[in-house]
Amino acid sequence: MIETKASRLKALGSIVTVPEYVVIARDDGDDLNLDGSSQYLVRSSSKREDQDEFSQAGQFSTYGPLDKEVVSASIKKAFLNRDVDEVIVQKYVAAEEWGVAFCFSAKSMLVEYSGEFEGVTSGTVNPFTALLPTTCPRYKKLEQQLLKIHAQFGPSDIEFVNLENPQFVQVRPITRNIPYDENFVRLKMQLQELECSSWRENDVCRILAERDNNSRLLSEIYLQALKSVYAAWLKTSISIPHKPFIKISEQYFMNQALEEQITPGFFKIIRLSFQISRILRDIKKLDLTRLSALQLMQKSILVSLAYELFKNKDAMELREEIRVELEKKVPQGRLEADFHSDNILNNSIRFDRKKSLWKQISYRDAQGVVVVDGDFDAGPYYRLNDRDQEIPHGVIVITEHLYPEIGKYMTDIRGIICKYGALSAHVAILAREYQVPLIIQTEIERYE
Repeated sequence: MIETKASRLKALGSIVTVPEYVVIARDDGDDLNLDGSSQYLVRSSSKREDQDEFSQAGQFSTYGPLDKEVVSASIKKAFLNRDVDEVIVQKYVAAEEWGVAFCFSAKSMLVEYSGEFEGVTSGTVNPFTALLPTTCPRYKKLEQQLLKIHAQFGPSDIEFVNLENPQFVQVRPITRNIPYDENFVRLKMQLQELECSSWRENDVCRILAERDNNSRLLSEIYLQALKSVYAAWLKTSISIPHKPFIKISEQYFMNQALEEQITPGFFKIIRLSFQISRILRDIKKLDLTRLSALQLMQKSILVSLAYELFKNKDAMELREEIRVELEKKVPQGRLEADFHSDNILNNSIRFDRKKSLWKQISYRDAQGVVVVDGDFDAGPYYRLNDRDQEIPHGVIVITEHLYPEIGKYMTDIRGIICKYGALSAHVAILAREYQVPLIIQTEIERYE
C-alpha cells in the first residue's frame, strides 16, 4: 500500500496531537458541516508525493487559511489536478510559531521555525533554528513529541505549529542527506535565547578584541568611564544593560541598547562642539603617566568623541597615546567567550524575537548557506520578482524567496540564489532531490 499525506496524517494523529481534519475523496459530497467560527486549510493529497525517493514537496496545492464559505470551492479547485487523489480539510491553528523538524535520529534533530505562517516551508524567511536534543526548556515538549514520531516513522520531515504546546500537521520521509553547519546552527540557537536581539561590532568591540588579554577589566573600566563622561559633558544618564557585550570566540559585540545610548543626538553634539577644543587642550597638558586607568579611559572616550563627531585629526593621535598608557595600567584578565564559532561573523547580529526570524547574521568569509553546491558564478542569471513569472530554460534564478512555484522548473534551471530561505523549505528539499545548485540567506545583489 502506498502511503499518502492523508494516511500518514491518520497514523500521526494516533501518537501526537494534530489539528482537527477530514479527508475527502473525489466521489465524496461537499457537505462538511464546518464550524463557522473557525478557519481551514484545504490541502491536496496525492500518491505521487511524499514517497521514499521523491517528495514533490509543495508542488500540490494548499489553500488557506479560509473561511467556511469558500472551502467547497477550494476543494473543487484542488481536484482539478488529476494527480490529486484526496483532499484534506484541516482546521487552521492560530500559532506563535510555524516550523519544520528534520528528525534524522533520536539523537539528531534539526528544527527551523518562524512566527510567519508557512514562512519556513515557502522559503520566505531566514528562520530561527534549534538542534535537539537540548537542555533548553522551551524546546522540551517539542522534543518529546518528535521522539514519539521518529519511533514510529523513522527519519522524517515533520511540519508543526507552536513550540510550547506543539501540534503536528504533516510527516514525510527524508529523501536525501541534508548537510548543514552544525556549529552555525548551534550559535544561532544560543543567540536566540538572549534578551537583546541586536548586537554590533563597533570600535569599542575592536579595541577589546585587540587587547583581549586585558578585556575583562578593560570592559568594566570602559563602562564606568562611559557613565561619568556622559553625565559630566553631555548631561546624559547611561543605563548599562545586564549584558553589555557578548564574545563569540575572539570576537566582541556590543548590546545595541547600549550603543544607541552612546550615540549623541543633535543637540548634545552641539553642546559638546562648544567645549571640545578646550577639552583637547586640557588633555594635552596632562601627564598621562600620573592618571589612573579610569581617568585614562575617561580621556580616551572624550578624544574618541572628538574624532568620531568632529573629525579632529589631533584627537586620533592623542587617543593612541592614551591607549598605550592605558594598557600599562589595566591588569590582565580575559572575558570568557559566551559562544564559539569556527568562522568570523559579520559585524551586525539582528533578529526579530516576536516573529522568530533572523534579520542579519552571516560569516565574513562565506556567502550564505550552500544547500546544494555548484557554480553560482556561471550564469546566465534570471531575476524572479514575482512568483507567477515564467522561468526560462538554462538560467540561474535570482530570487528573494524560495517560492514553491519554482519547484516545477527543477529539471530546466541551472541553479537558484536566494536572499532568504530555509534548509527545510519545499524548494530546498526539491533542489536536493534534483541536485540543482542552491544557495540561501545570501546577498543577491552581487549576482545581478
